[in-house]
Amino acid sequence: MRILFFIYNFLMFIVILILFPFYFVRAYLTGKDKHGLFQRIGFIPEKIFTKKKYIWVHAVSAGEAKVAVPIIKKLKINNNIAVSVGTETGYKMIKEHFEDQVDLFYMPVDFFFFLNRLFKIIKPESIVIVETEIWPQLIRLAYNKNIPIFLINGRMPPRDYKNYKYFRFLWKHIFRMYTRILVTNNKEKIKFKKCGAEEDLVEVFGNIKFDIYEKKDNINRIEKIKKLLSKRSNQKPLLVVGSTHKNEEEIIFDDIFNIQKDFDLILAPRHLTRISEVENIIDNYGLKHELRSSENLSWKNDIVLWDTMGELDVLYKFADVVIVGGSWIDQGGHNIIEPAIWGVPIIVGPYMYNFQQEFNIFKKENAIIQAEKGEIGKNLNKLLNDKKLRRKYSRNLKKCIDQSKGAVEKYIKEIQKMIE
Repeated sequence: MRILFFIYNFLMFIVILILFPFYFVRAYLTGKDKHGLFQRIGFIPEKIFTKKKYIWVHAVSAGEAKVAVPIIKKLKINNNIAVSVGTETGYKMIKEHFEDQVDLFYMPVDFFFFLNRLFKIIKPESIVIVETEIWPQLIRLAYNKNIPIFLINGRMPPRDYKNYKYFRFLWKHIFRMYTRILVTNNKEKIKFKKCGAEEDLVEVFGNIKFDIYEKKDNINRIEKIKKLLSKRSNQKPLLVVGSTHKNEEEIIFDDIFNIQKDFDLILAPRHLTRISEVENIIDNYGLKHELRSSENLSWKNDIVLWDTMGELDVLYKFADVVIVGGSWIDQGGHNIIEPAIWGVPIIVGPYMYNFQQEFNIFKKENAIIQAEKGEIGKNLNKLLNDKKLRRKYSRNLKKCIDQSKGAVEKYIKEIQKMIE
């Protein structure tokens, strides 16, 4: 293993030398990844860390950061918390929820020199990694320093699973260094075992995503969205189309604008860098739109284009029907729990493999509609014209959510038990 880690660190060093100049130039020309750029290569100011002895939580992007929020809320009651992220969206989400209650930084490249310095500064009592982020050098350093390291809400998307399984002979050595690997369901447990994790390390603890959305924590965000929607006519149903990707807007538009039903439409693309592209698509369909960022929505246009971040999960609350994108292209779908928590009927496409567990739970209880290309409008029309049908889906969704809650407390108890 020493030889393997030597090779790993050597390759990481070469990658840094080759790629950093490129990322540096790109960041300052385009602004992409400029935030925290130098932290990513190890230049993390010591002044960020205002306390001693931390629980270190790593949540790479916005999705993992959202999962980490309820865990951090519980842990910070009796512990100092340092949070590392890998993306600006993840950074903003943690900042929005905790401001200065946690010490927040960007995770540097998984290189011995950078991480060893970080360990000396943070002096972590334990490390909690959210979902699929497996950092060999980070894990090895924690193991060598006898620092408990947990993987929580563990899952392997299909593409990651294939890669990990192929290199099982390497990953089994990394998995042995974990204190606990805590996963969302039995299928994920099997995946980790097939990738080299030992039976006694892996345990099913449930999916934190079902516990994320406490309504009392979202009062201010709800009021903000409510104000934006205040000029809407109460007569029209509201359709929210969320997290669409390239080529999906056309698939959905071709279908939903064939139905004879008057509704207000909010479109929230997954990536804000596509806003100009989506505006052109809207124009090509001869439709008119206004931007959410205007703050003064008239609701007199065909579409409100939602061009701001961090609001979609609460926006879903006000919809009569939700269409979740990333599921009519080979993307694997997006978070269907966000609209489900509010009991809003959901339509998705055929590609849901990244959220297969959640989809299966909803499908079993007849709580979600899966529509192929060309079938979206037909299913939407049924929902918009039948309040009883919408209420049925709402009841079924809430039943699924209620039955699936409780994972956070399980994770917290296990982490606290192992660090006390």
